[in-house]
Amino acid sequence: MKILLKKLHMENFKKTKDQTIDFGHITKISGQNAVGKSTVADAFMWCLFNKNSLGEAKFQVRPLDAFGNPIDHVDIKVVVTLDVDGREFELSKTQKQNWVKKRGTLEATLQGNDNLYEIDGVPKKEKDYKAFVSDIINEDLFQLLTNPQAFVSKKWKEQREELMKMIPGVDNDTVIASNPDVLSELNLALSLHTPEDLQAKAKKALSEYKKKQTEIPARVDEVRKSMTDIDVAELELQRNGLKEQIATVEKSEADMTAQYEAHQKVTDDLMDLKFALSDVERKENERNVTKKNSFIDELAQYENDITSCKRRMEICDQNIRDADGTISAYEKKRAEMHEKWIAEKEKVYSDTLAFDEKETVCPLCGQSYPADKIAQIKAEFEEKKVALKANWEKEHTDALERIVADGNRYKDLISRTQEKIVDLRTNQEKIKVNLQSAETERDRVIKLLKSLPDKVDCSANAEYQKLQEQITLKEEYLSKMNSGAEIRQQLKIKKNGLMDELAIVEKQIASADNSAKEERIEELEAEMREIAQSVADEEKMLYLLEKFMKAKMMILSKMVNEKFGIVNWKLFDKQVNGAVVECCECMVNGVPYSALNTGHRIVAGLDIIHALSVMHDVTAPIFVDNAEAVNDYNIPEMEGQLVLLQVTDDKELKVEREDMLND
Repeated sequence: MKILLKKLHMENFKKTKDQTIDFGHITKISGQNAVGKSTVADAFMWCLFNKNSLGEAKFQVRPLDAFGNPIDHVDIKVVVTLDVDGREFELSKTQKQNWVKKRGTLEATLQGNDNLYEIDGVPKKEKDYKAFVSDIINEDLFQLLTNPQAFVSKKWKEQREELMKMIPGVDNDTVIASNPDVLSELNLALSLHTPEDLQAKAKKALSEYKKKQTEIPARVDEVRKSMTDIDVAELELQRNGLKEQIATVEKSEADMTAQYEAHQKVTDDLMDLKFALSDVERKENERNVTKKNSFIDELAQYENDITSCKRRMEICDQNIRDADGTISAYEKKRAEMHEKWIAEKEKVYSDTLAFDEKETVCPLCGQSYPADKIAQIKAEFEEKKVALKANWEKEHTDALERIVADGNRYKDLISRTQEKIVDLRTNQEKIKVNLQSAETERDRVIKLLKSLPDKVDCSANAEYQKLQEQITLKEEYLSKMNSGAEIRQQLKIKKNGLMDELAIVEKQIASADNSAKEERIEELEAEMREIAQSVADEEKMLYLLEKFMKAKMMILSKMVNEKFGIVNWKLFDKQVNGAVVECCECMVNGVPYSALNTGHRIVAGLDIIHALSVMHDVTAPIFVDNAEAVNDYNIPEMEGQLVLLQVTDDKELKVEREDMLND
């Protein structure tokens, strides 16, 4: 991929009010310090990634007044024209201030900034804009390809990681082949484990073996010191005497055992009798509890019957009260019907219909109808009057009949409700009788329940009396017996003391035998020789692994440095103790990057960019700051664009182009 910067337009970006720059293959931007050279690189990166040329997200983009204060109410805009593999894109970013006038205030306050984006003049959302730029090139890679200082500014581990990506991995066979006479012994071990694991394993084993080497001599010395010269014959006499005493005590223990067993037999019989006595008491009390439970159940039933009767009595009372209320309502309705009947009975038909003489005159011509026509009209009027009267009389009669029917219906309802009240009072009396009967039975059961004892007195029980007598006799007999427990305890204590003495003597006899200790010393010395061999084996393994790692380091260093023309990389460092550790340091002609002058640093940075561009197959515009430190002859030939930011005496920004993109 080839990325070219064709044009950059800035409005109110930092110190630049309005400027457009066209770029060639090499573009020199020069001027005094603070005239805006770095602004060009910052504007370019800000438009693409919202960062400056150093990769910083927080920096001042808004122009400042003479007092160093940000200038408000102006829009900041950067437009970048890129050519990506022959296809041209215009990317635009505009930052506007968001001024808001809150309710109840006179002046608007700044509530942050809003960024507006366009691609080829088409407005885009921020996420779509960023996605478009990201599809062109990764931000981190773009920083490395556009800034000669970017790569060496990374931490050394990050630099090393990037360098290792440039080369293929080096297998174990390749490393062994570089020095087969020495390293071929590692073939088998490396087929099972990584060099790092083998090294860690060998170091751990070596540490453990050396620790054992320091411990074994002390253990041998300890065994030698424990070898003593003791009179074994005297100790054996003591042992035999103690064994005889122990046998005598054990015989006395056996004699006391029979006495103890007889005493224990009587004790067991007494316990059996007491268990039988308790069983009689238990059974009697169980029968008592059964009676109690029966009375409790019976009592509960009567209590339920009493509760049910009282509830039914209350229902009857309520039904009687409801029926009385219903009768009152019906009687009120019947009275209303009577009054209504009287009112209806007193009604008289009123003839209010009168003949209109206008009916005898023609409405069209205004002349009177013929006499026969007039007679017909009057006859129809009279028929109408008769029909109206007959209709009123019928309605009057029907109304009286309806009122009488309603009155009779309420009379019948009153009668039936009164009969219901009689039935309710009869049922109430029956319930009252049942209630009294249940209360009587409840009181009877309560008396019976109270008559039962909490605990039954079994003294009158024949079986209980017999068992009690047997227990008394057994207790009297047992009190006269001696279990021998105290004597047995004394014998036990004596025996334990003799056994302890015997153990001490036997231990002394055993310690007097030095043959076992001599064998132990031989075992420890043999172990010492084995450990010495193991130490040698592990030290040899570490030596071979060190040679292997150094060979691998040489191969890796060569492969990495072949990717660069000027720069060499120091990837491994030898410590004072001889150990080789990983590192990453940029070198030019044997001089560390940190010791290089500005010009050589720029040349080194361009060499690094060239290698990265080849690796990723991407070229991008390179912004070279402090480019006055290099001359045209020592700047390496670069496939990508070069934007040289040079400090000169020019008071205003000067732009020069070589090899124009459109040429």
